[in-house]
Amino acid sequence: MSARTLWPALVALAVLAAGCPAGRFGTLQRNLADSANTAVVTGELAHAESDPAKIVVFALLQKEGAALEAVNYAHLAGPATYVLRLAAGERYVIGAFADRNDNLRPDPGEAVGWAVPTPPLAGRSITRVDLALAPAGGSFPADIARAADRLPEVEHRPLPLALGEVAGLDDPRFSPEFGRLGLWAPFDFTTQVGIGVYFLAPYDPRKVPIVFVSGAGGHPREWRTLIEALDRNRYQPWVYLYPSGTRLATAARVLDDCIELLHAEYGFQRLYVTAHSMGGLVARGFIQHNAYDDRRDYVRTFVTLATPWRGHRAARLGVELAPATIPSSIDMQVDSGFQQALFARPLPPGVAHYLLYAHPDPAVPAATASDGVVSVASQLRPEAVDGARAVLGFRETHTSVLTSGTVVADYLEILAGTAPAATRPAGSP
Repeated sequence: MSARTLWPALVALAVLAAGCPAGRFGTLQRNLADSANTAVVTGELAHAESDPAKIVVFALLQKEGAALEAVNYAHLAGPATYVLRLAAGERYVIGAFADRNDNLRPDPGEAVGWAVPTPPLAGRSITRVDLALAPAGGSFPADIARAADRLPEVEHRPLPLALGEVAGLDDPRFSPEFGRLGLWAPFDFTTQVGIGVYFLAPYDPRKVPIVFVSGAGGHPREWRTLIEALDRNRYQPWVYLYPSGTRLATAARVLDDCIELLHAEYGFQRLYVTAHSMGGLVARGFIQHNAYDDRRDYVRTFVTLATPWRGHRAARLGVELAPATIPSSIDMQVDSGFQQALFARPLPPGVAHYLLYAHPDPAVPAATASDGVVSVASQLRPEAVDGARAVLGFRETHTSVLTSGTVVADYLEILAGTAPAATRPAGSP
C-alpha cells in the first residue's frame, strides 16, 4: 500500500445547520489534536511464510542514550501489508518476525527482518518502510532482540485496516452510530473501527465486484435496498468503510490503494463502482487515480446518486465560522481546488458513468431546486453531465434516492447494460 495515502485526514464534513451541539465540536477539536500527535508507518513485507496472519511487525522507540523500547505492534493486513500507529516526533526501528508459535516473541528459527531507524516522524504523516524476512535461522541484533522480547508487555494501539474481510450489513461497524462517529470523531473511528474494503460474502471469481461508497456521515447499511436487489449469482457487493470527513483526495487514494491490493490478490477483470452524495467525489477521484496513475482498466461502470459535483455553499461557513475547522469542508466548498483538480481530466473512456440525480419537485427550476440537502445545480455540474453515459432524474430526496423502487429498477438495468444512453429529467416516464 502506498505510504502517501493510507492515513486519512482525521476530521469530518460538518453538519453545518445551526444548533450543532457544542460537545461535538469539542470532540472534533480533541480528534484534531490527537491526529496532530500521531504518525503512521506502513509498507510491504516480503516473506515466504505459509501463514501471513502470524507475522508480527513492531516498532521500537529509539531515544538518544537510552535502550530501544517496544511501543507498538501489528499483524499484517492482507498477505503483505502492515500499518503501525505511532507517536509523532520520535525515531523508530521497525522490525518483523514470523510468530509461528503465537507467543508474541521472536524465537530461534523464526524468520526475522528489520530496517534502519526512521527519521523523526511528523504528526499526520506517513512514512514508508518496506521489510523482508530473512530465511529461517536468522536472528535480530542483541539490542533489537532484547526490546522485541518485551512485546507481550506493550499496550497494543491498533490502526485497523480491512482488505477483503467478510462481514454482513448488520455488523456494528456498518451502523448509523459509527457513521456519526466517523463524522464527529474521525480519529476515534480510524483507530477503533478502522478503514478499508469489506466483502459481504467470500470472494467468488465468477462474479463482478461492486464497491459501494457512502457520503458524509454515511454508513454501509444505507445500501441495503440496492444490495438486496442485486442478482447475487452475478454480482458480489463490497463496501468502502472510512471516516467520512477525510480530505477527499486522501479518501480517494486510500480507496485506490485498497482496491489495487485486492486486485493483486484476486486478479478480477471488472469492477463496478456505486456512490452516494459526497462519495461520488471520492469515487471519481479513485477511478482517475486507478486509470491514469496505476494504468488499470478494470473499472467499467460508475453509478452516482445525488452527488454534489460542485460542492455545497454551506461548506464555506464551516471553514470560516465553525468552532473547529473541518478539513473536508475545504474540499466541499463551491469550486474548491479539489473539485477543479477532479474535473481537470475526464473520466477514462472505458468507464461508463451513469449520473442519477434527485429533484423532488420538477416544477421548481433546477437552477433553484434542492433535493433537501444538495442543490440540483450542483448535482448537474456541466462537466459531470457532459462526461456521463446517461443522466437520469428522479422525484426523490437526497436520502430516498437510496431506497426508491424506481431507482432500484433503473439501477439494475444499468448493471445489465440496458439503461438509456441519454438524459431523462426527473418525473419523466
